[in-house]
Amino acid sequence: MNSNPSNPSANSGKTINIADILALPERQRQIALFIRREEGHTLPEIADHINENEQAIAIELDELVQEGFVREIQVEGIPRYYRSEMRRQGSQFSEMIQQALTPGKPLSMIVNPSGDAPITPGSTFELCVTITNEGNQSALIEIYIDETSQFLHQWCISPYERLALGRGQSSEVVFQIPVPLDAIPGTYNYLLMVDAQQHYPQDTPIQHQARLQVLPFVQEAIRVNDPTFTLLPLTNSAAPAVVQPGEFLEVQVLVHNRSDRVDQFRLTCPDLAPIWYRVIYPEGYTDTGVVRVMDGLELNPGEKGQIQLIIMPPVDTWASIYSPTVRLYSLNNPDLVLLDAIYLQVMPIYLLTVELVTLVGKVSNQLGVFELQLYNGGNITRDIALRAKSADGDDLCTYTLIPTQVRLAPGGYAIANLEVQPSQKWWRRPFYGRVLNFVIEIEDLQQFPLINNRFQGTLIWEGRPWWQFLLVILGIVGLIGALIFLLWFLFFRPKPSPEIIEFAPAGKNYSAAYGESVRLNWEITNPQRLQTIKIQGVSPDGVVTSGPIAYNFSRGIPNELERFCTIDEILNCQNVPTDAREPGDYVFELTVIPQGKKRGELEELTTNTVKITPFPIPEIEEFASTQPVYQEVIQANPETANQEASPTASENNSPENQPQPENLGILLNWKISHPEQIRLLKLVGRNSEGIVTFPMKTFDFSQGIPKSLQDSCEFQKEALVCMNLATGVDKPGTYIFELIVVPQQGEAEELPTQKTEQIKVEAQPVPFEIVYLTVIFEGQEPLYQPKLVLTLPDNPENQSIPVLLSWKVEGGRDLKVELLPAPGTVPPEGTLSYELSPEPTTETITLQVTNEAGEQKSRSVTIETVQPPPPEPPATTLSPPPSPPGDATNGLPILPPLSPPGGASDSQMQTPPSPSPSPSPRTTPSETEPKPLRLPPGGSPPLPPGADSPPPAELPPKFR
Repeated sequence: MNSNPSNPSANSGKTINIADILALPERQRQIALFIRREEGHTLPEIADHINENEQAIAIELDELVQEGFVREIQVEGIPRYYRSEMRRQGSQFSEMIQQALTPGKPLSMIVNPSGDAPITPGSTFELCVTITNEGNQSALIEIYIDETSQFLHQWCISPYERLALGRGQSSEVVFQIPVPLDAIPGTYNYLLMVDAQQHYPQDTPIQHQARLQVLPFVQEAIRVNDPTFTLLPLTNSAAPAVVQPGEFLEVQVLVHNRSDRVDQFRLTCPDLAPIWYRVIYPEGYTDTGVVRVMDGLELNPGEKGQIQLIIMPPVDTWASIYSPTVRLYSLNNPDLVLLDAIYLQVMPIYLLTVELVTLVGKVSNQLGVFELQLYNGGNITRDIALRAKSADGDDLCTYTLIPTQVRLAPGGYAIANLEVQPSQKWWRRPFYGRVLNFVIEIEDLQQFPLINNRFQGTLIWEGRPWWQFLLVILGIVGLIGALIFLLWFLFFRPKPSPEIIEFAPAGKNYSAAYGESVRLNWEITNPQRLQTIKIQGVSPDGVVTSGPIAYNFSRGIPNELERFCTIDEILNCQNVPTDAREPGDYVFELTVIPQGKKRGELEELTTNTVKITPFPIPEIEEFASTQPVYQEVIQANPETANQEASPTASENNSPENQPQPENLGILLNWKISHPEQIRLLKLVGRNSEGIVTFPMKTFDFSQGIPKSLQDSCEFQKEALVCMNLATGVDKPGTYIFELIVVPQQGEAEELPTQKTEQIKVEAQPVPFEIVYLTVIFEGQEPLYQPKLVLTLPDNPENQSIPVLLSWKVEGGRDLKVELLPAPGTVPPEGTLSYELSPEPTTETITLQVTNEAGEQKSRSVTIETVQPPPPEPPATTLSPPPSPPGDATNGLPILPPLSPPGGASDSQMQTPPSPSPSPSPRTTPSETEPKPLRLPPGGSPPLPPGADSPPPAELPPKFR
């Protein structure tokens, strides 16, 4: 456990009594009483007991800590709250004195009383304010009680005062504040303002906040006939009763019943936990004389009695002065408050246990680690200072103690770490090891007694390793070797041979586009011993790609190197050209052949890889279409337009003379770097399956931008930029264009192709329509009605009846034309023989057209075949009038009976035989029935409503 309690000595001031706590606001009073009964609670525990949220309780606790009613102590990093016996006084006064003495302030203020002031109702509170003008000018100063201090601003006789002070002058203002008799006991905050806006606007206003505590009439609550009680022994804050932790204090409570009624009294201590005290009442007797345990003290009028109160502080009670409140309850008058306080001092126990633990006690070059463990077994907070030093009086070690000061609450535990670092100077380490003694001194900052204040520790510093003894021997051997080397260097050293100091290319980058060749720099020492220099360049694979070139220095610098080399003590050659001009990677080797040396002892040095960059290769940086999806452009049909044009239109307005929009198809954009290196551009287009749909086009750039591209391409910032290049590809489908660059030189083959993303040309929907669907009976005109009724002919052989179906569909693209129920798929226009059943039935023939987008149109014809009417029997009476032609039920025309299969004359098909010699005249369909409509030339027949609707069998049911 690691504790960090606050300093109790800081809570200096007057002793807190129960009257001070009762004068607090309700919520603060509850918190203070709870902490006085049960100490050491955390914020969540206090909030749970008070039944309030933690945020509100935290604000109240901060105010109680500031006023000294409660102490906040950190235990293992968690704040816990304990009771305080001494109330802080003069904190605001000290703050204001510090403010008054702050240098540079033109106004200083001293308030008396400076802190909280207690007062009883009916008294007058005097607030004295002394103002000193320490500025460099005279000032008009306003002193007033702010309006936010509601009650004191109302009670004050004159809450607003003004002063005129010259330089260095001071004056005092006294505010008379009479407290009304009916003022509610409690704490009243007030704010005192000092303002000089006219002369010191940057340093004012000065604020002073304090509280006025209105006390209750506790001393006036006792009346003549009220009971009283006295506590023995008599105690006060200056002379409290002394009690040891774990022991008990016996208090006699003398009760006097001064009323004229029998009363029963109970005693309680609201400030103490139940384990702290025990109340013993005198034993009573029943009518039979049996002794019974009483739960109160029963007294007759005018009688006195005694209650025994035993206070037993627990063993772990902190040493302090406690002032618990003793309250006496009257059974007859439960609202009567009889209070008194008893002062007791729990004596301190000074028990501090300290133990030094060795963690690392034997070291060579490391740190010695020790741990000092401290435990406060007493009941008082201990502030301990720690120091570590050598016990031998030397400075061989450095002692680091963390922390150097600890605070231990009662029952608190702390650890201090000690690191001992032996000296890092190598000559101070012993050869055979050494024992280093040190002590840790502890000091109580409050001068409380300590059992032992010195604790000794030991660190073993190991001796040097055995191999360090060889240093002396090695030093002697080294000295002898140095002497031998000196003799050899002076008398037996061979003549120096040429040595390559530096060999590197003159530049880092070379380009074949500029015709550059690699140039070399080198420096060689002892050039007078130089015979030949050989230079050759090889590829990284070891293949010789340059040279070899040999230079003979036997007669000095050769002629070909005179412009590049200088000779002195060092041969310095700069920018020596080579024959390496082709693009590629080179590693140059410099071989020095000295005079009189064998080739096995040649001096060689190589350079890093030197790169000659090839001709810049054109790269396709961007290649894409102007948009990912295009719409198909459908050109108007001139013939259709001419047919639909008005005959009175002029020739200038005819579609042939109208300007048609140019169909550019897919537009392409590209950007290619290094356009000067482009020889050819090849453009080809393919569909999604890789089939060429746009034949390859080749553009020759040997003479600049070709004419076919001059409208779309231009050179911009060393790049060829082509925008909106028309390809003319406008047919629906998916296309991928490939662009191939053939460079001018450097590459014999084509460069990798660049492809666009998939480009779609979406088809435009082409309108289509069903021009007509007709039924042609043998020897009759085409019929366009959606429903026909046919009278079956006399057909003894029961053969099928042939009819002709004719249809025409215009417009659309990729149409699927179906004649249902049979034969299925048919061409957009045609005629088909269709056989009807010889039996009476109803057949529906549907022409259904579906375009490529899935849209459908249909037209149906329903043919109903019926039996001919029976022959009329002969009769002498007049025959009934003939039925009008047509179906009586639906009003549809009835066609005359058809000739039987096998061939009948037109007259027979038109005029059926009469069943009797004298039939009533029968009207032919041509006379009474409406004639079928003829197909207008070049147009569509008139369609009845619902002609394009699905067949009746496919219609949804209708309900009435």
